[in-house]
Amino acid sequence: MQGVTMREKMSARSMLVLVLPTLGFSTGLSLITTYLPLILKRYTGSDTLIGFAIGGEGIFSALLPLWVGVLSDRIWTKRWGRRQPFMVFAGPFMAASLIMAPFQPGYVPIAISTFAFFAAYHFYTSPYQSLIADVTPANNAGKVQGYQAFMRGGGMFLGMVVAGFLFYRWEPSPFIMCGLLIMVFTYFTVRRIREPEPETMYRPPRQNIWGELKTIWASTGKYKGIQRFMVATFLWESTLAGLRPFTMLYFVYTLHATEQVGALLFGLVGVTYMVAAVASGYLADKYGRILVMRVGLFVFLGGCVFGFFIRDIRWAFIFLPIFGLGGSIVLTLPYAILMRLMPKEHVGQFTGMFSMMRGLANIVAPVLAGAAIDISRNFMGAGTEYSVIWLYTALMIAISLFFFRNTSKDEVI
Repeated sequence: MQGVTMREKMSARSMLVLVLPTLGFSTGLSLITTYLPLILKRYTGSDTLIGFAIGGEGIFSALLPLWVGVLSDRIWTKRWGRRQPFMVFAGPFMAASLIMAPFQPGYVPIAISTFAFFAAYHFYTSPYQSLIADVTPANNAGKVQGYQAFMRGGGMFLGMVVAGFLFYRWEPSPFIMCGLLIMVFTYFTVRRIREPEPETMYRPPRQNIWGELKTIWASTGKYKGIQRFMVATFLWESTLAGLRPFTMLYFVYTLHATEQVGALLFGLVGVTYMVAAVASGYLADKYGRILVMRVGLFVFLGGCVFGFFIRDIRWAFIFLPIFGLGGSIVLTLPYAILMRLMPKEHVGQFTGMFSMMRGLANIVAPVLAGAAIDISRNFMGAGTEYSVIWLYTALMIAISLFFFRNTSKDEVI
């Protein structure tokens, strides 16, 4: 079967083949963060140690993506191109560490398996994201990111909901099945997608570590628009990262909902997110990514402000789809916009930096949101302090608008 290259017009089927690995590793990440803590709890009574094992993802996300991204810019293989060797190498490690985790006999072995998964995950995903930029035609970037966001949402559903039914029947079963999915999806995509060989002028020479650091520093300083965009990316990712740990507490203590109703609301948001992701991708390619992104930011901002004032669970069923709509656009389109900003010779580098910013947000944002809740507890009634997470999110969006304001078609490379 013929492979897909960036010179061809992409069909919906080809886009789905390209983004299919996202479903696998997104399922794995959701599975690790949702159900592995239940196994770890048997071996330690320390929530701090459990948090360290699961939160270790942030360490690898801050260290690996940039280095791996730069490395993927420097190599070329006739069989797999620049990016796919990393997928072929890291995929089996990701799958093996996932499958082995529930069989480990204690806290330390499970934590090691978890760290191995996170290391392989970031070794895999940064070059994979660069591959998407390499092979996606300019007029299909929004659609591809929409499909990828849909797959990411599907992975969260599989890793949190479907895996739950399997986990309570035989605990290792969802880990085994997810590991197999990662291998199958990786093979299928590598088999079908062909990366075009870059022109020599777009293939930077290999250097020693100090030379690479100087190149990274110089190229980052050269593109001011990308610098501002990276700050905006950090702020956008900080919205979800700050909301995620405290949303159920907001449902239970501020809106006085049960955990079951809270789960139903999460499901409602998830469905909205997946549908809006695909729709926003098509709208972005038709009307412009920057325009649709700005609309999404203002919708998201309005939804967050409204969320701060809600005190009745019935209003949440109206408000949360607004959050899901705006949030889906804000989390779907950034890389589609970055694809038009990145110079061809530094796609891996800036993709790695993009992943690094998202990883740093996952480390910093929960702490900032938690601190905002603790401070507001002195000024708000019992339980209502959790509503401050929406003001925190609104602030992140408002600041991001400042850094995003000059991103226009005139700056696109």
